[in-house]
Amino acid sequence: MYLHHLTRRSLQAATLALVTALAACGGGGSDGGTPSNQPTQGSDPGTNPPPAASFTLALSTQKAVILQGTSVELDATVIRSSGFDEAIELAISGLPNGVSAAPVSVAKGATTAKIMLTADAAAPHSLPTDAIVNGTSGTLSAAQGVTVTVRGVAGSVDTSFGAGGKTVTAVGPGDDYARAMAVQSDGKLVVVGYGNTGSSTDFELVRYLRDGAIDTTFGSSGKVTTAVSSGSDVANAVAIQADGKIVVAGSVDVAPKGKSFAVVRYNADGSLDTTFGSGGMVTTSFGSDADEAFAVVVQPDGKIVLGGHYRHATEGLNFALARYEANGTLDFGFGVNGLASTPVRTGNARDSIYAMALQTIGGETKIVAVGGEGDFVLTRFNANGTVDGTFRPNQSLYSEFGTVIGAARAVQVSPDSGKIIVVGHADNDLAMLQLNADGTNDTTFGAGGAVITKVNATNWDSATAVVRQADGKLVVGGWANTGNSSSADFVVARYTSSGALDTTFGSAGLTITPVAPGTKDDAGRAIVLQVDDRVPTVRSIVAGSANDSNYDFAVTRYWH
Repeated sequence: MYLHHLTRRSLQAATLALVTALAACGGGGSDGGTPSNQPTQGSDPGTNPPPAASFTLALSTQKAVILQGTSVELDATVIRSSGFDEAIELAISGLPNGVSAAPVSVAKGATTAKIMLTADAAAPHSLPTDAIVNGTSGTLSAAQGVTVTVRGVAGSVDTSFGAGGKTVTAVGPGDDYARAMAVQSDGKLVVVGYGNTGSSTDFELVRYLRDGAIDTTFGSSGKVTTAVSSGSDVANAVAIQADGKIVVAGSVDVAPKGKSFAVVRYNADGSLDTTFGSGGMVTTSFGSDADEAFAVVVQPDGKIVLGGHYRHATEGLNFALARYEANGTLDFGFGVNGLASTPVRTGNARDSIYAMALQTIGGETKIVAVGGEGDFVLTRFNANGTVDGTFRPNQSLYSEFGTVIGAARAVQVSPDSGKIIVVGHADNDLAMLQLNADGTNDTTFGAGGAVITKVNATNWDSATAVVRQADGKLVVGGWANTGNSSSADFVVARYTSSGALDTTFGSAGLTITPVAPGTKDDAGRAIVLQVDDRVPTVRSIVAGSANDSNYDFAVTRYWH
């Protein structure tokens, strides 16, 4: 009986030792609590709580554009998760003035619904406006953003630009005349010209944000005035380099020599680029008589070409070019010491280059120059500054319209087809001439390549600028006198690729815009296409001058 008692005590001790060893090896709980690998009360062993039911929204577009008086559908898609299949109510908030959308439901288990956005016929044009599509189902919700823009018909003034579609800017204390415009890659607009600052005129620049407000980060509160010389300075042309620097060309007039070519380069912020010429400025004379520059282009290699005229002792005014290296020194590999000139017509004629465009043929960058007075005058220069004798074979360089009142004012070369469009006026009517790549008339365009439009059947009008849309249509800017007066208004015209007025644009292809009040004078001088991926769309912008108490810079924008 004694041995049995000892054996039982030994077994108890052994059992206690085994339990202690198992606890030390992790077989039991920590600090006497619930073992970490055991489920808590009410949950299944080895599982996490199930994810909560939810949904998200997706839209067919992030940029809805609505024409006044019409509707567009916005497709909403529901992405359901974790077994959620209840009905969802959709409503949109933050819409532009004049736009409405009725709430819609996504049925139980369904995944799509259509939201109808409707713009009143009188809904004001809008900038892209941030709206929100909100979805709710019980306590669940989701949202998705969309921009909504109200637009007008093609050719109408875009009243979301500036003040009611127009921006008028007094640059100096006197008259200011805008002569050229360029659009930056960010949509900002650089308008250049000249103005009377007191005793003389100076170069003037204004930069606008894409929607017409002055860009106050440019120059002094958005404006730059530059006295290039001690005399009168006139800016006529602008180009923007690939690096964002701004090249402005024109003339200075200093006694006793008179006028000379002038080119000024600015940094992107409007300050003078002191790495160019002398403090950012270069003046160039062809001789002892007057020279004027009206056009500028920047070649792909960074060289800068100015075009205009110089006065020859016996030949009158001749086409004249000056080419500069990127630092502003004359390019001695061009013409004679950087200068090239030629008479296009015989006798004492006015052969003035008013516009230029670059054309690549066989890898060579050539310069198409147009202008004249009396009729369109055209020629092409080789890369070295010599006249290209292969241009317009067997066709006149100066008598296309047979007029004694006329001139070519703008030229554009299509990068894909190489076709050349030239615009200006003939007998004080808007005139266009389309050429093949070799300069011969494109007989598929207008009447044998030529088109004349009488904007005002009994008065004067002129085309001063042209751009070509991606679809081949041409948009022309200029001016037309009002009624029987000598007061002009801005004009925009759009043509099909064959030269017919595009009746889907404006009134039978034309839009006439009085910018100054009443019958005061306006003159459109430049046009650009402004790409806007916020909308998305392409619109045309016309710049020129408008006369109220003084002439001021004026800019307008049009829907396409």
